Amino acid sequence: MVCPSCSQILSPPQLQQGQMAQCPRCARQLHRYKNHPLQKGLALSLTGLVFFLPANLLPLLTFSVLGIHSQSSIMQACLHMFASSQVVVGSVVALTTMVFPLLLLVSLLLVTFGLMQGSKKPQLTPLFRLYHHLSEWAMLDVFLVGVLITIIKMSHMASVSLNGGFFCLVGLVLTSIAAQTAIDPQRFWSLMEPKTSSGISLPDSSNPEDYLLCSDCHKLLPIAYLQTSGRTGCPRCGHTLHPRKQNSIARTWALLITAVILTLPANLLPIMEVDTFGIPERSTIMDGIIYFFKDGSYGIGLVIFIASIVVPLFKIIGLAIILLSIHFRWRSWLRHKAIMFRFIEFIGRWSMLDIFVITLLCSLAQFGFLSSISAAPASLYFTGVVLSTMLAALSFDPRLLWDAANAAETK
Repeated sequence: MVCPSCSQILSPPQLQQGQMAQCPRCARQLHRYKNHPLQKGLALSLTGLVFFLPANLLPLLTFSVLGIHSQSSIMQACLHMFASSQVVVGSVVALTTMVFPLLLLVSLLLVTFGLMQGSKKPQLTPLFRLYHHLSEWAMLDVFLVGVLITIIKMSHMASVSLNGGFFCLVGLVLTSIAAQTAIDPQRFWSLMEPKTSSGISLPDSSNPEDYLLCSDCHKLLPIAYLQTSGRTGCPRCGHTLHPRKQNSIARTWALLITAVILTLPANLLPIMEVDTFGIPERSTIMDGIIYFFKDGSYGIGLVIFIASIVVPLFKIIGLAIILLSIHFRWRSWLRHKAIMFRFIEFIGRWSMLDIFVITLLCSLAQFGFLSSISAAPASLYFTGVVLSTMLAALSFDPRLLWDAANAAETK
């Protein structure tokens, strides 16, 4: 087998219960043994679908101020953003909290059910590819943390009641996380392997350049496969094959520069407007963080500061360091840079926390002339920063870091 992150050639491990295989060069987790992944994936995805509709349609919270009650569900919060002309922000929230989680659960349910029936239908591979790509963009866990922060933020100004939608959301998040943890992607792909592709012979070589690795299903092929077969797609999953992601560095730089440009208005412009007795008051991201610290909610203030300020800057600086390392062919700290890149991939989605909190507040804190909250211009720019940095990490091919170091060594 070949490590997808650094192209290190390794012997396929024979794992037992509780064991995990890790690349010795870049420390990437290659495989973890899972018990009964099909049965667990099917049961958990089905349970998640049971929770899905009530979690999205039932009210999450009820705010009460001086006898005025306001409540909202996830669906109503998204519709409120559309009604407030925040179409881009509303679309991103709707996709990451409703559309993508639903597609994730449905695709996993169909794949696990099909594999348990012994089916190798061609429809299963695109469904599992869809699941693979959506796992990064379904953000119900981040949204749940946003709900908890909203409760703490409003508890001093209004009476907060938990509704049925909140408990269904907790169940949906827990079952979704459990489902993604329980499955074994490597075993799933092997079960979907068509007979025509299982017998492809590999060269007896220790040179990584003699192999071609599918970036979706990690099918290992000889480098000459594209010429000898006349095909451009992976024989197992159908993904277009390339030795490295095409134009990876150029696309990553473009998205990174876009994120840097959007960072300034995202942090300098107001992100939220609070209207009290007809008097508007706008606040930036930092104003909201300072509010929590002055209020004594140091933990919540620190969480928002890390998610909204530290994480975007860390992603931008970290990716810039990695790209410069490739350009100048720096050979030092390669393992640490590889670990840093995987950490950037992991934390990228958590920057959406502030957008989710604003979406909930805009929908819930509507008390007529007494008080109301609406999204301000910076919310659009901050959403752009989050999307740009996430897409930059997805566009980057970490194997280029090791390619550049090897080129510098042989020069």
